Amino acid sequence: MALETPAPGESVTGIGSVCPVLIAGALLAQAVQGAVRTPVKQEGQVAVDSALVYFMREARFQGSGRTMFLYSDDQFVGALDNDCYTFASLPPGRHLLWLNWARINLEVELEAGKTYWYNVFDKIRPIEESFGRALLGGLKSHCAPTDEERRTSAEHIADRHGEAQRRAAKKPADEPDRTAPRRREENVAKWARVDLTPFEVLVIEDFAMADPKAAERKKEYLVQSAPARLADLVAQVLPQGVFAEVLRTPESPPPRALILRGRITQYKPGSEAARMIVAGAGSSHLEMDVELASAETGARLVALPVDRTWSFGGVLGASRGIEEMERNVAYELALYLQQNREGATADPAATPPQPGSSQPPAEEPPTTDPPERLPPLPDTGREGSFGSRSATLLTVSTCKGCLP
Repeated sequence: MALETPAPGESVTGIGSVCPVLIAGALLAQAVQGAVRTPVKQEGQVAVDSALVYFMREARFQGSGRTMFLYSDDQFVGALDNDCYTFASLPPGRHLLWLNWARINLEVELEAGKTYWYNVFDKIRPIEESFGRALLGGLKSHCAPTDEERRTSAEHIADRHGEAQRRAAKKPADEPDRTAPRRREENVAKWARVDLTPFEVLVIEDFAMADPKAAERKKEYLVQSAPARLADLVAQVLPQGVFAEVLRTPESPPPRALILRGRITQYKPGSEAARMIVAGAGSSHLEMDVELASAETGARLVALPVDRTWSFGGVLGASRGIEEMERNVAYELALYLQQNREGATADPAATPPQPGSSQPPAEEPPTTDPPERLPPLPDTGREGSFGSRSATLLTVSTCKGCLP
């Protein structure tokens, strides 16, 4: 089992005792709400001349007492409290979506008559409709802004829209959505190598949920949508050009296709609130058996075991969980496919090429442009916490000697 640990630069301070006053303050924050919450679920109507955009905010312990203000360019589109969603109709074209925290932003291209889904927390993340609808069913409320929030939004736009534009312009293109990139590369290096150069097409099947306790897990919407979501994540993060074609669960795989499939043997979302109070309590766990097989012969080429746990305490422990592990594992699988597809040796002891490094020339030069690489980024520490690091309530760690 691999324990996920903070990357270098992410400070974790050990505290030997729990302060009841601080815990009470953290719990009280959950009850503070801003936007008008309606338990009756509402859905928007798609118009032929506009795009329907859903914004979803999952229930989380960290930042639960703060309201998010949502903007599209210089227009206020809604407010989100913890565990609720909203939607808006936006004109087609390119837009900058951003929050009152201007550094959290995303440039998007919207088409008229289409529906888009975004999961909002430390980033504005586009998600597939299947996960969006599962998340919609799991959230408690629909949120609408109050009159006071509408007045505040005008101040935000005047003071922060320019900052959001500047930050968006500085963002690197296609930044992979994962934490601790060096640890991702280390995990990939542990998997056996296999030559994938004969395969032109990749088929990614929905993963199978084989957790015997799946029906008992909390966050049912995550558990039920995990098989398709994990497969979608791999397809999304895999750079274009690694395979000539990437298909999601076709009726009949084409010749020379490589099949990626997986069984989720344990899927435990855990509890952010429990981790906030005591390290190790409410830990998240993701265990899978992933394999690559030949569509033509049915033979299994390689097994890729996945076993990840996140159990850190304090604010950092509460700020991450099962969904971050999903994105990290998807990135690792995509990186593995890329490295082994580009003529990597089958020697398990061979050192894998680092993302962005040059590859040895092939015997015959490729006739097409090489695929875009997954760029390595430095470990810059945690991104996306809504509170100041100096305001950490509890950062309890019992992870001495943890392996990454």
